[in-house]
Amino acid sequence: MEMKYETSKGGAVASLPEALQDMQQRLADLQARCAAQLSKDPSLFATLEKDIHLSFRQLADRFAASLLAHAASSDALADQSKKN
Repeated sequence: MEMKYETSKGGAVASLPEALQDMQQRLADLQARCAAQLSKDPSLFATLEKDIHLSFRQLADRFAASLLAHAASSDALADQSKKN
């Protein structure tokens, strides 16, 4: 079963290994972008901090979706649904 973000037209939820790789890449990009902006203008720190927190919340949501998709494809879920 394929799970998607937000709606049936959203992007497919990544597998756990893909989600981890995507998170690592997004964090590396965020770090580079924030470091570059901060080195040009240190007064941006407060704004960047808010962006960092937002990015981490979004990463947490993606990670949770990947875990749910993984669980949904497991035998344990199928067994549990048969019991109910």
